[in-house]
Amino acid sequence: MKTSKEVPVPNPKEVLALSEKVANWQIETFEDMGKYRALPSDTIGKPWHNRKKHHELDWTCAALYAGMFELTKVSHYPKYMNWLVGIGDQNKWNLHKRMYHADDHAVGQLYLSLNQNIRLKTIASIEPTKRRFDSIMQSEQGKEYQWDWCDALFMAPPVWARLSKITKDSTYLEYMDTQYKMTYNELWDPEEHLFYRDKSFLDQTEKNGKKIFWARGNGWVFGGLALMIPDLPKDWMGRSFYETLFVQMAEKLKETQREDGTWSGGILGNTADYPTIETSGTAFFTFGMAWGINNGFLDKATYEPVLFKAWHALSNCVNEDGMLGYVQPIGAAPGESFKDYTEVYGIGAFLAAGSELYTYLNRFHPLARDGQYQTIMEDGGWCWYQDPRAIISQGKLLIAGLSGTSGDARIGVYDLESEKLDSTIVLHKNLEADDHNVPALYQRPDNSILAVWAKHGSEKIHYYRISEPDNYLSWGDIKTYEHVYDHENGVTYMNLYYFENEGKLYNFFRDGLTFNPAFIVSKDHGETWGNRTHFIANDIEGYQRPYPRYSQIDPGTIGISYTDGHPRQFGNNVYFVAFSDGAFYKVDGTLIKPLSKGPLRASEGEKVFAGSDTNEKSIVTESVPYSAWTCAMATNGNHYPHIGYTLYLNDSDHRYRLASWDGEAWHDREIAYAGKCLYKVESSYTGLMALDPEDPGKVYISTDVDPSTGKDLGGVHEIYEATIAQDDTIDTIKWKAMTSNSNYRNIRPILVANEGYKVLLWLNGPWHNYTDYDANVLGVILEKPNSV
Repeated sequence: MKTSKEVPVPNPKEVLALSEKVANWQIETFEDMGKYRALPSDTIGKPWHNRKKHHELDWTCAALYAGMFELTKVSHYPKYMNWLVGIGDQNKWNLHKRMYHADDHAVGQLYLSLNQNIRLKTIASIEPTKRRFDSIMQSEQGKEYQWDWCDALFMAPPVWARLSKITKDSTYLEYMDTQYKMTYNELWDPEEHLFYRDKSFLDQTEKNGKKIFWARGNGWVFGGLALMIPDLPKDWMGRSFYETLFVQMAEKLKETQREDGTWSGGILGNTADYPTIETSGTAFFTFGMAWGINNGFLDKATYEPVLFKAWHALSNCVNEDGMLGYVQPIGAAPGESFKDYTEVYGIGAFLAAGSELYTYLNRFHPLARDGQYQTIMEDGGWCWYQDPRAIISQGKLLIAGLSGTSGDARIGVYDLESEKLDSTIVLHKNLEADDHNVPALYQRPDNSILAVWAKHGSEKIHYYRISEPDNYLSWGDIKTYEHVYDHENGVTYMNLYYFENEGKLYNFFRDGLTFNPAFIVSKDHGETWGNRTHFIANDIEGYQRPYPRYSQIDPGTIGISYTDGHPRQFGNNVYFVAFSDGAFYKVDGTLIKPLSKGPLRASEGEKVFAGSDTNEKSIVTESVPYSAWTCAMATNGNHYPHIGYTLYLNDSDHRYRLASWDGEAWHDREIAYAGKCLYKVESSYTGLMALDPEDPGKVYISTDVDPSTGKDLGGVHEIYEATIAQDDTIDTIKWKAMTSNSNYRNIRPILVANEGYKVLLWLNGPWHNYTDYDANVLGVILEKPNSV
């Protein structure tokens, strides 16, 4: 597809990969940046024209950080966020030294951006910035005209506006608005709709007689508006001024774009007077154009060709190593640029442009959904602490899912013989976009299906519906069960297991003060419920809670693998217990205690894996190193449990492990590299794994690296399979790729078997976090009954 005869639609994967390549190069060469700095060819330079590294709090680096932060919004690599956090931490979240100078405020953009991340609020301090700005407002000098050059409109105003938003203190916004208008009144040209760099240019002209408007200077303004407008209150009367200003500049920039896709160093100058392209101004304009279309300020049809031409030009200026060339040296006017030299602020602008373009392309020109395997159900999603999420009954595969776009709780009904989807049923419309809320399923004796679900800990209610026995497209009305206990925290994570010897259906979930595992039971297969019982109790200090997974060992026994804390806060351990006839047992049948004597304390279980057992973590590891998540469990023909779990080492290095009981001992070993975290806010999350419920030596994993070596393959999470013997190690296991070259992540596999069928399912699609995803359920039928 092309927008014109010359410019094709950029491939979003290539845009992101190039942006990451440039970011990687910049991080690797950051300490040695002087070697690559662009300097003017004129022998009479300024003091700042040298081969030294810029101060980390300098405006030059602040622009780099702003662009790098934009990249963290779209990249799967956690290292960019970690690098930025490290910059802030080692500089103690201080601004640069000059109290009133806008250039020395610019790094505050990074601190405030990081502070808005829910996991970084206690790390990324805004106090030094707030103290500086409070002092400025309280001083007489602060009331004077401060920002008398247009670059300043990138450096300071976004910081003031964001601080106002975070603190909910409008005085910062009012100060910004007053100062901004002073600059606007002096440097804005109402005819050309561009800014003079400073008042010394008011009477200067290009060789062609037109006014001089520095491209990068206007890039600072245009990019600064794109960064700042999102932080302006929507009901603030002053907002329209900045929106109008942005649109006026965009219109002029559209008119002045060169045929090569860039803008001249002097925007109105002839190409002959500026024969060499310049990338820093062009990159800021590209960022602003993409942001403007994404946010509805600019018409897509009008500005898309401008955007794509600009990106095409920029991408051609990146060398094989990842360095962006043709960045004009530090200056205050149009000037020269050089193919083999760069500057950190130009790279920051490029990263912002690539990140915003990637967002644009995913919205308006998304990649095709992956089609290597059949789409079993559209618009589904799940966490991994609800089971069963899929069951096979009467030749139908029923899949529970939670839409990440609408928040609907849904059931897909798929005919396994014809291999076609019958339909998708909405069980609960607009429940909540949260993958924790997916229903658990249970096949009742009359072949009707029970579905039970709840919100993510915000209500003391679980919901349920029952299908017709012979028609899984017909379901009864929603019923509710209200839980009664002495705490405001609600219930979450439904798990349904039937104890044949007791004639009871158990619903295991978490609730209460620290979300401890509990259960209720039903004697009529889910029609009615009661008898809430505290099941497992935390015994780690603080707000900790066990995370259990359940697996049916035999008709009267449930196996439970669980952790004793959250990896975000504790280097947890993995335990196992069996629960039968109202009592807890070790794997060898040794009695631990009856439930009548109180809930199982987490540490009373049988420890299968020992974590770091600490809450200590570095500033850049959102989780505690050497912590685990249980993610899969199955039992072999001898009723011996196998536990699959993940191990967190750091945000970019997770491992898969498998613990197998052989009748006498546990065999716990590392089996694969799990790759990078799924997203930074929960840096211990991986793509997960699944075990064959009939033969747990058959293992399926999701990873974005080579599972045997950990080598970064530069792609998204793919599905791999292997058969693992008891004595196998990561060096002997042979992983086979089931998916490859995918456009979107393939994550959270599950395997369901019944009636001679065996089906592997996984999620495929954009997955940003647990409340923001757009996934389909892909799958493959691994086995069919002989009669089919």
